[in-house]
Amino acid sequence: MLTTVLLDVGETLVDETRLWSQWARWLGVPELTLFGVLGGLVARGQDHRELVPLLRPGSTFALEREAKEAAGQGWAALGDPDLYPDALPCLRALREAGWRVVVGGNQPTAFQELVERLDLPVDLVTSSGSLGAEKPSRAYFQALAAVAGVGVQECVHVGDRVDNDVVAARDAGMVAVHLRRGPWGLLHEAPPGVPAIDGLDALPALLAGLR
Repeated sequence: MLTTVLLDVGETLVDETRLWSQWARWLGVPELTLFGVLGGLVARGQDHRELVPLLRPGSTFALEREAKEAAGQGWAALGDPDLYPDALPCLRALREAGWRVVVGGNQPTAFQELVERLDLPVDLVTSSGSLGAEKPSRAYFQALAAVAGVGVQECVHVGDRVDNDVVAARDAGMVAVHLRRGPWGLLHEAPPGVPAIDGLDALPALLAGLR
């Protein structure tokens, strides 16, 4: 029986536009340039972190992220994350329908704390930083189910990325749902048979059917 919905964070619940705009300012390039390079990497199936050595040769994503944090330009400088308009209504509807709802993605604990501060109507907020494992590893999904107190076979995972969310969750034994938004969600196609939605407003009805 399906009992638990696990939702990704970036480009699923949270609009990351301001985050990437901050990166453009930090790297000293126009936002259009950074967005174009990011889209090219996504379309080619390359790691988004490769944008840093392309835009700042000789450096790395990890080095620049550390420097940003030290300069007070990290996650906290952005303030509260920008939820998509359909996020809260969806979360409330899922809770009302009796689902256990867990939010988590590939973020450090510093960003997890910002999401927790939003006081979302969910049972748990976590992150790869807290779990000690990152998507797309099977260990991440097993740890996510474990902190939710359920087995992987009880979980539906919802996310925008086909590689990190859809295929990885399915391979870990979960039911996967593809959210078609954000650069990854629109540029990558999910495997046949995986349900896809264009917004979270369609999720409660889809899950009712899966149940």
